[in-house]
This record gives sequence, structure tokens and C-alpha cells, in this order.
Amino acid sequence: MNTKELLQKRREVKRKKPEFIMQDAHKKKRLPWKWSKPKGSDSKMRVSRRGYKRMLRVGWGSPSEVKGLNRQGLVPVTVNNVKELQKINPKTDIIVISASVGTKKRCEIIEAALGKNMLIANYKDSRKFLETVKQDAEAKKKEKETLKQTREKKKEEAAKVAQKKAKEAKKEEAKSEEEKQADKKAEEKKEKDKMLITTQ
Repeated sequence: MNTKELLQKRREVKRKKPEFIMQDAHKKKRLPWKWSKPKGSDSKMRVSRRGYKRMLRVGWGSPSEVKGLNRQGLVPVTVNNVKELQKINPKTDIIVISASVGTKKRCEIIEAALGKNMLIANYKDSRKFLETVKQDAEAKKKEKETLKQTREKKKEEAAKVAQKKAKEAKKEEAKSEEEKQADKKAEEKKEKDKMLITTQ
């Protein structure tokens, strides 16, 4: 059979394939939603009674020639950097960029893959993704610039306020010194007056 026919057969099988879950998982919340063989001696599901959930059996699997291939019939290969693209054959393989890869490296990998006409499984439109990343980067740069400007303005305003306060403090100190001198003169006058009164 041709690969296209095998893929079509796999689609048909998967369409009819039921969801295999643990016995009573749809009834009880505490049971996990995954497959586990029923082992009870009185289990109706184990005996595959009519009206109970389906058991895992041979026949639901996809053809062995097509196992592991994607819908287009290509082998998915995980990529972590640009160097790993050299091993990939664009006719038989499709790229899957690893989840641990950052945005900067991701963009580099996508650009290199587009240059070699390679397909990427992670994105429907990889060029659109690159454009959005660039737009986001530009917006972040603008935000940083505006934040810098606002911080500088705030610093300048704070410096002006501090200078004003310093000037006011100096004026107050000068006033206080003048007041002290005036107080001293007044006290000296009082003492002189007292002396004069006592001598008279």
C-alpha cells in the first residue's frame, strides 16, 4: 500500500477509535482519566459485556509503516539550535522546535529553516510569528525609552526640589543666627540696664 493510502486508513481507524479510560473513571472523580486494565473478578468491562466501556484490543492501532509520522507523512524531528538543521532532510522530515528554546534562538532557527524551505510543525505561519516578535521587541524598546525619560525627569525634579530645600535651610540658618545675635544684644542691654539701676 502507498503511504497516502496508509495515512487515510490511519485516519479512518482513529476516527472510529473510542477513548480508552479506566473502569468507572467517568463516574468517580478520584479515578484518573487514563487507561488501566480492569482486574476485578466480577468486572463486566473485563468480560466486555454489552453497554460497558470498550477494552483495549488489537486492531485499533495505526499501520506500522505510518507510525510516528505526522498527517502529511513526514517524520517530526526536534531541533534545539541552527546546527541541527544540517542533519534534516526537507523532503522526509518536519521540524519541531523544542519548548525550552528561547525567542531569540527560535527566531534564528525559523529564519534558517525558511531559507532552506523546511516545514515547521510548531507554527502555521512562521513568517507572521517573526513579524509579531519584531513588533513586540520594538514596542518594548519604545517603552524602555519612555521609562528612561520619565525617570530622568523625576530625577531632575527631585534635584530641583532638593536645591530649593537647601536654599531655604540656609536662609533659615542665616535668620536664626541673626535672631541669636539680636537676643544676645538684648540680654547684654538688660544686664547693662540692671547694672545702671543698681549703681543709682
